Amino acid sequence: MNLDFIKNLPPYQKLLVLGLVNILIVAMFFWFFYLPKNNEIAALRNDVAKLDSEIGINRAKVEKLDQLKRENAELERQLAEKKEQLPPEAEVASLLKQVSDLGLRIGLDFKLWRPSTKKEGAGGLYAEIPVDVEVGGGYHTTALFFDSVSKLPRIVNISNIRMGNPRVEKGRLLIQTTFMATAFAAIEPKAGEDKKKPAKGAPAKGGNPSGIE
Repeated sequence: MNLDFIKNLPPYQKLLVLGLVNILIVAMFFWFFYLPKNNEIAALRNDVAKLDSEIGINRAKVEKLDQLKRENAELERQLAEKKEQLPPEAEVASLLKQVSDLGLRIGLDFKLWRPSTKKEGAGGLYAEIPVDVEVGGGYHTTALFFDSVSKLPRIVNISNIRMGNPRVEKGRLLIQTTFMATAFAAIEPKAGEDKKKPAKGAPAKGGNPSGIE
């Protein structure tokens, strides 16, 4: 390119041409370098913002997961406690025998031990096994028995308590007490199991766990 004609231009035209050249250079730099890089930077910033958002969401999920794990562990602990309180039906007989043995150990005289009809609890999730009981013994001994039953690890509900026929024997006030002892069991049906057949070791209807007629 012959640029000799520029030398012959008046000074103000030379300045004008120089200005136009500078503007053209700046425009080319802006168009071919600055804008593409600026767009790339904006895209990268947008990607970084998305990544930050995803990191925040995932961090919240991790924190939520940790919380859910703690809650799940607590629920599993509570479930284990409930299962301990609610034995399977096969273990109810031994539980009721534990109750009767407890009364015998503290000095109660069992006059009646009569299992009643099993009832299905709400939702069919558990069964109630009631037993009509009559015992003789001291008032404080009977109260101690009820307190001991309430502290058993498995649920046995005492209801319909009636006390009567007081008498004094050897300086002790003895009373007759009737009540209903209800054990609760988790229903776990098994294929081919005869549910009407009493569990091995269960007290017979009208039987006396103390062995005294």
